[in-house]
Amino acid sequence: MVVIMPVYSYKARDSKGKQVRGIAEAQNEIELAERLREGGYFVTSLKETEANAKKQNIATSVSSKRAGMSAKELLNFTIYLVTLIDSGIPLLSGLKDLADGSQKERARLVINDLVRRIERGSSLEEALSYHPHTFSKLYISIVGAGESTGKLSSSLRDLVSLLEWQIDLRAKVKEASTYPIILFTVMIAVVTLLVVKIIPIFEPMFAQLKVALPLPTRIVLGVSNFVRHYILLIIGLAVLSVFGYKFYNSFPRGRYRLDSFKLKIPVLGDLIRKISISRFSHTFSLALRSGVNVLTSLNIASQVAGNARIEEAIARAKDAVQVGEKLAPSLGRSGQFPPLVIRMIAVGEQTGALSETLDKVNEFYDKEVPSTIKTVFTFFEPVMIVVMGVVVGGIALSIFLPLFTLVRKIGG
Repeated sequence: MVVIMPVYSYKARDSKGKQVRGIAEAQNEIELAERLREGGYFVTSLKETEANAKKQNIATSVSSKRAGMSAKELLNFTIYLVTLIDSGIPLLSGLKDLADGSQKERARLVINDLVRRIERGSSLEEALSYHPHTFSKLYISIVGAGESTGKLSSSLRDLVSLLEWQIDLRAKVKEASTYPIILFTVMIAVVTLLVVKIIPIFEPMFAQLKVALPLPTRIVLGVSNFVRHYILLIIGLAVLSVFGYKFYNSFPRGRYRLDSFKLKIPVLGDLIRKISISRFSHTFSLALRSGVNVLTSLNIASQVAGNARIEEAIARAKDAVQVGEKLAPSLGRSGQFPPLVIRMIAVGEQTGALSETLDKVNEFYDKEVPSTIKTVFTFFEPVMIVVMGVVVGGIALSIFLPLFTLVRKIGG
């Protein structure tokens, strides 16, 4: 049975004398006044406005489902929370100021909904849980652990470090992959121009010369004719392949097979594995340091690794730990983790300082991952240049071969 409590509009002043207004549900006026007092406010006006408040709450709730924050906005929000708590400013007052100053409508909807739920008596953890598209399970669990242990500021600082690391990692991948992507795009554009526009110009010329065409020339002309006549089919197949990949990847078994294949790709597979293990290590270490229990920490870490094969290995290790086994040998049996990580985890379990030893793993991968990113994409750059040179040069040679044959006949 759902109990509908009265809704009140109120005016209050914070510790600095600044007036704030709001709407909140409560069993009675006394309960709401006491709740606001505990939040650092002195109530100056309190009035029941059930009908209007209900409409506003419903509108806010519906809008919040479409709300969200980008990674950068989430980082700024977390930094603001740390500053808020360290400065001793009441949480509600600070969040309202942040909402008023937010330039992004979607972020403002999220923050306003957090304010509304906290005013109704929810903890910060509970309020965050209503926005899973913005706040991950790790984020919510860390905040909850910080609230329960009284170390919310410290937990949020750790989250700031993690979010900064995630943003920096994405930036490094984007930066390193930009040039190879541009090269690949240019190669496709040049080859398409040659096949669709340039080669057809020579075809009637070859027919008039009545020269026996070499095999490379016949192949290039055949490809050109096929592309020109079936260009829409080729584009359709390319689009269908992308959608087919996404559709297959949406199924657990399909994602598992695709991710397993990715780990086997030469050079690139090594980078994918290192990034996944780095994500696992950072997440697991942060969760443990914030007071989250081992099983929950492993469960969260398994969901952020980014590769289904490694996520499965972590999930199986969690099940083994749940029945009393050690984590290190459980992860080792999967064959997905390098010996260094397994040894460090084993040392951490033996010494009771697992979070600290994982930090050492983090330090190693914080250097190793950027280095591998640079190595991988540095490797692809000359490969793309060579491929483009061979393809364009091959097409050009196939065009000139009949002309060389004609010149020899005339000279002979």
